[in-house]
Amino acid sequence: MQSVPLAIVERSRGTQLSILGTRQISLCSSCDAKVLAHYHEHRPSPLMPTDLPTVGEEQMKA
Repeated sequence: MQSVPLAIVERSRGTQLSILGTRQISLCSSCDAKVLAHYHEHRPSPLMPTDLPTVGEEQMKA
């Protein structure tokens, strides 16, 4: 198991995302090898969450 930072994000204006902070998550070295490789390639940036806050179609038309 490896502990890595995961970004906590929110939508601040339009489609712009802001990183509010990070939290540590544990990843399995064999099960999550691709995610860990991505993290190590882009260090010191934290991992981004898989589900990001988005703007709905109805908000884009307003």
